[in-house]
Amino acid sequence: MNLLLKNALVYNSGAFIKANVFIKDSKIHSLGISISKNGDYKTFDCKNKYILIPGFVDVHVHLREPGFSYNETIKSGTMAAAKAGYSAVCSMPNLNPAPDSVENILVQKAIIEKDAVVDVFPFASIT
Repeated sequence: MNLLLKNALVYNSGAFIKANVFIKDSKIHSLGISISKNGDYKTFDCKNKYILIPGFVDVHVHLREPGFSYNETIKSGTMAAAKAGYSAVCSMPNLNPAPDSVENILVQKAIIEKDAVVDVFPFASIT
């Protein structure tokens, strides 16, 4: 479904501006005062509504994968983060194997690339 969000307050370049947002195929297609659009779409008046604000960043999360996925996975943790408005998280290094070498952190990064729904910046351990 395509959507046109009209008269929204949109965060852009450090300030909120009044703008229209056209969403096509679940992705932001265009942003501006006047937007040309083709095809079938629904329109919503977003007067006095804030959209497209910067996401939060949590610098202390325990995603627990690899090694302790019975507690949480990168996928489940980042899905929860996204639902709460976070666009990035920094994951703690209490994992198995501990991310104390390039090889071990690459294990975690491979899972992040496959499963994460927000940006994940893994911390390495200092062992």
